[in-house]
Amino acid sequence: MGTIKITLLSAFLLFVISAYSQEREKFVITGKVTDFNGQPIDSATIRLKNRVFEDIYETLSDLNGNYSLEVKKGDYYCLYAIKLSEYRVNRLEYWAWNVPVYEDLVINPQYDKMEIYGINVFEPQVTPHETYMLYFRPMSLSKTLKIAAKQEVNNKAFQKAERAEDLLDKSDKLIDVSPDTITPDELTIEINGVKAKIVGINKTTEYARGILMYGYQVQVLKPKNNKEQPELKYDKISITLCSSETSEIGKGEAFVKRQ
Repeated sequence: MGTIKITLLSAFLLFVISAYSQEREKFVITGKVTDFNGQPIDSATIRLKNRVFEDIYETLSDLNGNYSLEVKKGDYYCLYAIKLSEYRVNRLEYWAWNVPVYEDLVINPQYDKMEIYGINVFEPQVTPHETYMLYFRPMSLSKTLKIAAKQEVNNKAFQKAERAEDLLDKSDKLIDVSPDTITPDELTIEINGVKAKIVGINKTTEYARGILMYGYQVQVLKPKNNKEQPELKYDKISITLCSSETSEIGKGEAFVKRQ
C-alpha cells in the first residue's frame, strides 16, 4: 500500500512540474566553461544567437567558469563560448547548435585549439532508424595560423576579424584548415552522455561564401538504451576530436528533435 502511495505521489509531482514548465515563458541555461583538463575559464563570453546570427542573449563566465542565462522559451540557432582575448591567439571556439529552450538546460562548453563547427544531424531514411548521420567542419588553429603567416596577414587584424577567411588569399578557392584524416580512435561521439559506435567517416568539401573548406560526414549507431528514454524530446549529440596530426583537441554539440 505504501509503495502505491509513493508511486501516485511521484506521478502527481511529475504532472505538476510538467504543467509548471509549460506555463513558464522563461527558462535558464547554466553551465561551466572549462578547458580539457577541467580547469575553469573565467571571463568567457557566452552568446545565444538566432538564425541570422544576431546575438539575442549574452553573459560572461565567473572566476569558476560558471555562467547563467535567463532566456525566453523557444528554439535558438546556436550558443557559442570563447574568451575573446584568446581567440585566434591560443584557442578557437565552442559551439552548440539547434538549442531547444523549453526547460532549464545545462550546457558545459569545453574548447581549445580545434574548433568543431557547423554541426548538422539527420536520421537516414532507412528502418529501423538505428543511426544518425553527422556533418561538421573541424578547424585547426595551428593550420589557420600557418596559412595566415605564409600570406603575411597582420596578426592583430587577423585576431580581431569577424571572419578570418576575409583576410586570406582565396585565389585557389580552397582553404585547408581541417585535419587531413580523422580515424575512429581520434573521434568520440556521445548521445545523451553515452558513447555511440562510429560506423563510417567520410571527408568532403563544403562551399561557404565563395570558397571551399573540408568537412567530415560521420555515421553512428544510436546507443542501445536510446529507445529506453521516451521522456526525452531531444537527443544531445557531443563530438570530441583529438587530432593526432595537429595534437589539438576540440568539442562541439548539437541537439536534434527525436522522431
